[in-house]
Amino acid sequence: MQSIFSLAGKNAWVTGACYGIGFAIAKAYAQAGAKTIIFNARHEDAVAKALEAYKAEGIENVKGYVCDVTDEVAVAELVQRIHDEVGQIDILVNNAGITRDGLMMRMSEQQWDMVLNVNLKSAFNFIHAVTPIMA
Repeated sequence: MQSIFSLAGKNAWVTGACYGIGFAIAKAYAQAGAKTIIFNARHEDAVAKALEAYKAEGIENVKGYVCDVTDEVAVAELVQRIHDEVGQIDILVNNAGITRDGLMMRMSEQQWDMVLNVNLKSAFNFIHAVTPIMA
């Protein structure tokens, strides 16, 4: 599929890009010519499976990392590592998210906290860490 826009020379980071919407965004960015596609996941096996899936799609310029997106220090360290390895981070898509389906009355406080931390706090963590590099 031909892209309608060019990301030639750009490094794009898509959190939560192991499958689903994040994978589709990363794939579209690769098709648009992004120099490097960066993604992260909480577990090593998810990163490995996603790397295989990208390669099956013919996407070779992808780098996957393990990171707990709810951990501000871990995110800051990973952002610095990637900046050192790849260079400028041009695009950040805060896509990481989880659901804990069920009725509110059945949801535990721990489940609620997990959803908020992954879906909201992770966006803050990445924006906070990447802004000085992007600015």
